[in-house]
Amino acid sequence: MAKPFPFLKLPSELRDQIYSHYLEPILDLGPCEFGGGYPGGTYSYNLDLLRVCQQIYSEANDVWRREHLFVRIDTPWEQAVNHISHEGLVPIVAMGNNAKLFQRYHSLVKINAPEHFLTHLSHAIIIRLEDLHRFAQMWYYSALNYEALNQHLRVTLALTNPSSDGKEISKDMQKDLLLPFGNIKSLDSVAVHGFDSALEKELRRLMAIPYDSPQKCCEDATALMESGDRAIIDGDAADALDRYIKAFHAIHILINGRERRILADHFFHHEMNGGRYQGQSGTTVRIILRIKLVARCVNAYLKLKEYSEAAFWGMRSIRIMRDTIGADFEDFLIQVAGMLDAGILYVRTGVAIRNLEHAQSSELDTYAEDGGFAKSECLFRIAGKFLKGDNRNLIKKELEDNNIKMPEEFFFDGDEGTGSDIDSLAHMEHMAAEAEMAEQNVAQVHMTMPSQTIEGDGSHMQNYLHTDL
Repeated sequence: MAKPFPFLKLPSELRDQIYSHYLEPILDLGPCEFGGGYPGGTYSYNLDLLRVCQQIYSEANDVWRREHLFVRIDTPWEQAVNHISHEGLVPIVAMGNNAKLFQRYHSLVKINAPEHFLTHLSHAIIIRLEDLHRFAQMWYYSALNYEALNQHLRVTLALTNPSSDGKEISKDMQKDLLLPFGNIKSLDSVAVHGFDSALEKELRRLMAIPYDSPQKCCEDATALMESGDRAIIDGDAADALDRYIKAFHAIHILINGRERRILADHFFHHEMNGGRYQGQSGTTVRIILRIKLVARCVNAYLKLKEYSEAAFWGMRSIRIMRDTIGADFEDFLIQVAGMLDAGILYVRTGVAIRNLEHAQSSELDTYAEDGGFAKSECLFRIAGKFLKGDNRNLIKKELEDNNIKMPEEFFFDGDEGTGSDIDSLAHMEHMAAEAEMAEQNVAQVHMTMPSQTIEGDGSHMQNYLHTDL
């Protein structure tokens, strides 16, 4: 029988590191696993170690109290618990009676809705301080989607000190507990108790700053996109990609690796009342910006020679466009000058697929369900359906820039392919006809509108609001 390890003979600093590692919670994602930095779910802790002996209990408990900080949230809506965890993607430590019995929290966030006679109801949850910004972010996007939400809510933010040694909570920790709520605006009332007065003043200053308008969000995204384009010209594809991701964020599309969340759809259901997109629908402008940004992200990944990522981004959006054929997508392209960007997206995705084909990459298996559609030459030919006339030179330039050679006759309008080429494009016949009509329409748009104009009211585009273009 092996001898027991002399744990208590280890230096106290090393024991503290072991306690710290042991006490880290396990995140149970369950059916709400979003991956890529979007946790959700619930935390569970294994505290069996604290039952070993009095000394280990005392030492481990000190580490627990030092490293694990909690916030209690009281809400009048029971369904909010599910919304916070699964839709808001905020991991929960405890809920219901367990949350009400938990006393070691550093801040109480109490929400009630007196106009809805919900002042007496209280459903409690406990979250970690490090996840408080996620809770505030979820609330922020909910308020953007539902303009009248916050004006019915009264909120109390109270600092609590669970420590029995009388040691005050530091100003830095108070800042972490309070200022995430600076993005929560237009509340019926806000009461702050126990926090540093300067921090309370800063909170109220932040709360008084109005939300950016849909117009500003779209213009900020456009400016970031254009700065990314300049970075591409300067040869810094990594910086360009970072700027494109920030442009997505500006229009409330959060991206983390291959995961993304499209938020605040209803917020953009307004007509722009000024700026470069004056008179246009926020929904339509946002969708076109999404297509433009996807095409640019694919290009940045190509420059970085990350062909798997380029193919993933491009094929996901192309698959969505294919799935919506027969609905409104071609009509949408007819109404807006987005056809050019869709064509470029097909070309760049084809370049990524071509590189994977040459490398005989196993990544191609990911697109097996797409059949012959996920072939580079097929994607190049479909790009030609969008890029007609002089714009077809863009296909040649993209291919030349990526050292891909195609026969000269490939670029002529009259070359429609033969045999299996025709078969592989059979499902695109409808798109081809619409694209030809779109070419004429887009020409008229460019003759009558400024170069930055994006037309269409976006009212027929609801099917695209929740897709990951």
